[in-house]
Amino acid sequence: MMCFLFAMQALNGQQDHPVDWLRELPRGLEPDHSRPGTYLMTTDYLEYDLSGRFKGKMRVTAEYTCGLENGAVRWNKVRVARSQEPGETFPEGELQESMEGFTYVPSEKVVTEEFFREIPQIGVELKNLVWDMLGLEVFAYRKWDDLELNREIRAEDINSVVDLAGQGSFENRDVRLTWLGITRINGEVCAIIKYSAMNNLLNMETEQFRMKGRSHYWGEVFVSLKDRQIEYATLAEDVITDIVVPGYPENILGYTVRHITLKKIL
Repeated sequence: MMCFLFAMQALNGQQDHPVDWLRELPRGLEPDHSRPGTYLMTTDYLEYDLSGRFKGKMRVTAEYTCGLENGAVRWNKVRVARSQEPGETFPEGELQESMEGFTYVPSEKVVTEEFFREIPQIGVELKNLVWDMLGLEVFAYRKWDDLELNREIRAEDINSVVDLAGQGSFENRDVRLTWLGITRINGEVCAIIKYSAMNNLLNMETEQFRMKGRSHYWGEVFVSLKDRQIEYATLAEDVITDIVVPGYPENILGYTVRHITLKKIL
């Protein structure tokens, strides 16, 4: 009860007008990107065969800064670390200099082949940084005025087939959003928005392989009720894949588990 009252008082102190936050979020509140904000994104990839045997893991860490001039965002300190031991602590990882200072204005162009023309050699795990961040922002902002406490909504306007920069496609088939409640993080009172999308279809083709797969993913975004900035976010994903490698006699069947945490650090 004390936590409940504290959160209520804190929220009232942040709003210019009273709002019944047990019934609705502050309507018409636009995200405030007037000043830069920096986040640490950590993405873990865990690889298994279909019998659940561990095959390897990878960690991608990066700093993401938004709110730059003209709505631009920037990536810095991108590192990739790998390990073949499930219980081993990740090393610091190798700095990805091709991504250092990579700056752009987020738009639908981030899924096109032309978007990555300046850094053509980067792998899918680095492109995923751009796509995952954009996805989290869509879940945080797109349906804000439609959310009601503990009522799941189907965000049909988010469902779509997304091009993967000329290397395939990913189909979001059934995106659902739920406003779960409020919490306090980084000194901000935040709405907790749960998202999920199941049975999504993945197709990729490169010079090295062809892949078909199925993805389930879900998570939460914590959005400030003061300025609608994301304060924290998570993502979990389970992907089953069927990979064909030219010259290899059998298909490679396996699955990947991904975990993402996004923490605001500045």
